[in-house]
Amino acid sequence: MLNTLSPTVAPSSKLESTNRGSDKQPSNWVRWVLPSIADVFFLVLLGIRAFGPAGKALLGDADTGWHIRNGEIIWATRAVPHTDSFSYTRSGQPWFAWEWLYDLVIGAIHHVAGLNGVVLFTAVIIAATFALLFHFILRRSGSFAVAVALTLLAAAAAQVHMLARPHVLSWLFTMLWVEALYRFEEGKTSALYWLPPLMLLWVNVHGGFILGLVMLGIFGVARVWTYAAARRKEDLRDIVKLALTMCACLGATFITPYGYQLHVHVYQYLSNGFLMNSISEFMSPNFHAEGYGYFELLILLCVLGMMWARELVSVTDLIILLFALHAGLYAARNIPISAILIGLALGPALAAAISPGRQEQPQWMASLLDAVHDISANMSEMERRFKYHALALIMLAGAMAIALNGGRVGSAQVLSAHFDEKEFPVAATEFIARKGIHDHMFNSDSWSGYLIYKLYPGMKVYFDDRHDFYGESFVREYLRASNATWQWREPLDRYEIKWALVGANSPLASVLKEDKGWLVQYDDGIAVVFQRTH
Repeated sequence: MLNTLSPTVAPSSKLESTNRGSDKQPSNWVRWVLPSIADVFFLVLLGIRAFGPAGKALLGDADTGWHIRNGEIIWATRAVPHTDSFSYTRSGQPWFAWEWLYDLVIGAIHHVAGLNGVVLFTAVIIAATFALLFHFILRRSGSFAVAVALTLLAAAAAQVHMLARPHVLSWLFTMLWVEALYRFEEGKTSALYWLPPLMLLWVNVHGGFILGLVMLGIFGVARVWTYAAARRKEDLRDIVKLALTMCACLGATFITPYGYQLHVHVYQYLSNGFLMNSISEFMSPNFHAEGYGYFELLILLCVLGMMWARELVSVTDLIILLFALHAGLYAARNIPISAILIGLALGPALAAAISPGRQEQPQWMASLLDAVHDISANMSEMERRFKYHALALIMLAGAMAIALNGGRVGSAQVLSAHFDEKEFPVAATEFIARKGIHDHMFNSDSWSGYLIYKLYPGMKVYFDDRHDFYGESFVREYLRASNATWQWREPLDRYEIKWALVGANSPLASVLKEDKGWLVQYDDGIAVVFQRTH
């Protein structure tokens, strides 16, 4: 795309060309048809995540399965569940289905378009999130180059947790929330009016609603800091407005099927040190693993941006950056949110740091920054003009039609969402169905959602990844068995386990193969089904 900006023209001539272009607006049909850069981000991410090889990664977590089935239960009963119906070990026990609204939507989508619809819906949310992120960074920083770089890094970093689960909606809500708060900080009080209704939606979709309250607190603290330094009356008025908005949003969090009990439950779950240290996605990121290097680059950019333009970093941006870095380093699942927050907060400082002529620079660097600045100015102007998104909407409508048609275009299968048979016990589940196993089968939490998706209501599981529902004591028991500790028999005896579905290379599989009380009934190298002989 850079080659379209007349690289052979002298710098002075290019500036004149830019000025003439800003006076002459493109015709209306061109502005409607040609995509903006935000549209390009949207369409590329949508294509990669829904139709490309990376699409199957969205179904890389079995959680999706029980969310779909729970949504179907809500549609069938016309009621939000308050007790468990998926397990035989905790059947009928109180359960907080705190993501019930997401389940309702995803259940309906699955009913109409199957897993293709579920994957497409998730891809649309992800694509829209990062397309809007580019737009918001560009608005705040004014630099096309900075907006592109930060958006690409944020999208790349978020890959570590791109799954067809409700947390992707929290990414979108967080970005909209923080953008509204930034607009308020710029003097648009009306931006606060959107927060209470957004919170009402958020609290019924995902537990990440807590982040919205945290962000309100951060902007409030920054405003108090500013008021303490300058003693301006307008800062005091803004503090009052933020406090009133906090009260309204906090009140909205109680409008759920569970009332205040949800708050107690969420607090108990997130404050449980054992669970937070046992669930992999709540652990700190392993930077040796694939994909985490992008977040490392964002951390480096934070450091460089603060060094180069520290005098231009606002109090609000500083607190958000510190919070984002802490959150991303504390838990791997926080990295996408952290990357989004870093992009929004770091954009203005990074744009100022690379602005031409800001400080003494070598000639080659000054020339490079001048070129980047000119290209950014041209591209920013194009982005401002092409804002009707017609092509993106047409392509989205086409993708929806494909999903509704079973993923086919004519005779070609272009969308085929499914759980990967190399990651999930696809064939073993078919064996379980043929055997007519209904319960009293031990299973891992990582495969439980798939079992619920394929076998519910004909079968109920021993354990699934609703760790907040099962609680610490049950999880400890499960880990004793799955890790084949010296106490591995106790949980199996307690719940009268007759069957076991475990990974072929798991510690428990090795132990059961050596135990005379268990017999291998099925083994495909991925999953093994054992039957208790006595």
